[in-house]
Amino acid sequence: MTSREDPESSPASAKGAVAGWFGDFSFVFGVRILSSAFTFLTIVLVGRFLGRAAYGELVVLLSLMKVAAELVGPALDTALVRFGADAAKGERDGALPYYSYILRLKLLLAGAILLLGIVCAVPLAHLLSPRGTDGSFHPAIVALAFVGASATVLWAYAQGCFQAQQRFGLYAGLELATALLRLALVAMLIVSGNAYVLYLMAAYAVAPAVSALAVWRRTPARIPRRVNVSASIREDVLRFAKWTLAACLLTSLFQRVDVFLLVFWGIPAETLGDYGAAVQLTLAGDLIILTLFNVLLPKTSGLTRAGELREFLRRFRAPALLSVLAVIPIIALSGPLVGLTFGPAFVDTGELFSILLVGAVFAVGCAPAGAALYGMGHTRSIAVLEFIKLLCLVVSGSIGAIYAGAYGMAWAVSLTKGTLGIATYATAYRASGEGTR
Repeated sequence: MTSREDPESSPASAKGAVAGWFGDFSFVFGVRILSSAFTFLTIVLVGRFLGRAAYGELVVLLSLMKVAAELVGPALDTALVRFGADAAKGERDGALPYYSYILRLKLLLAGAILLLGIVCAVPLAHLLSPRGTDGSFHPAIVALAFVGASATVLWAYAQGCFQAQQRFGLYAGLELATALLRLALVAMLIVSGNAYVLYLMAAYAVAPAVSALAVWRRTPARIPRRVNVSASIREDVLRFAKWTLAACLLTSLFQRVDVFLLVFWGIPAETLGDYGAAVQLTLAGDLIILTLFNVLLPKTSGLTRAGELREFLRRFRAPALLSVLAVIPIIALSGPLVGLTFGPAFVDTGELFSILLVGAVFAVGCAPAGAALYGMGHTRSIAVLEFIKLLCLVVSGSIGAIYAGAYGMAWAVSLTKGTLGIATYATAYRASGEGTR
């Protein structure tokens, strides 16, 4: 922990962290908009082709794939960026041991996910099948979700390397290539008349695997083959990842527990399709949050004093307010937007989208505070906040689903995001009087 500093006494690092952020953010955000357009087009094609019920089934399977990939993976990615970006400042190959050690952990994780998919495919096929479908999922479809999760873990390692090195061209390009490949595979299935849920899950699993292999030689994993990983490096990574692991695990569950709760409380597959489509329409808000976090995390790793964190947060007040104001008009256009995308068959999607967007507004405004806490090592605070957020959603979402179905769940998600987003900013300002940990 450092000594307390006046916010105006040490602005250099804060300015350095902020300097250049907008250019990097603009580039990554621009490419990510294109990537998200392809992703969104993929979802729209799938939704229109499958219809509400089958699309609801796919939403559950994709949620399972995302949770399996992100329960542990993002914690290692965050540690990679946190230490890789910082170590790279000292010497040319100073970050290489961190890349090597985290790659080993990632390979172990990918193997564990595959094994888990084999063991749990049958019970999960029965447990996650939505009400109103014929029987349960085929175990092979559930296994494919774990295959896709395993591929995503290694795909994220490559992207994390580019992020740590601030090679944002490769970072954004990998995401764009994956979105294009996924769209191409889905389009081929639709044109050939084979767009069944099983084949669609295979397309979602193949896309990250192929794109990761294509860029693998551009990652530090290829040089040199023998890297000495000291005990201090392992200790640094594991100490940081301890709370980051908890935070990422809780965050991942929060992002998809609403879908699993709707299945648990017997919401029909058609309504799950409406809700899943509404979630996809909130990608714009999630896109801003994710891009801000990805760009700012390697920059905030250079903040070391309490005053620097406070100065950093001050510089993001205006951008955060503008991003919030930019999202608000979309709420008024929710109905026409649904009609142009998923079509009139998704009867409840427009209202659900407008409700979910309220929570996205708060989350966008609070994204810099979360990145600053991560960058300065306040991972325990993040983990506590994420635990509270998940607990609040499980309780309020269950009550909402019981009494108001998908609408109750949507309000629970938005209110939880808003409340905990404000709490994140309050925690960051409190941390600005304490320094790093």
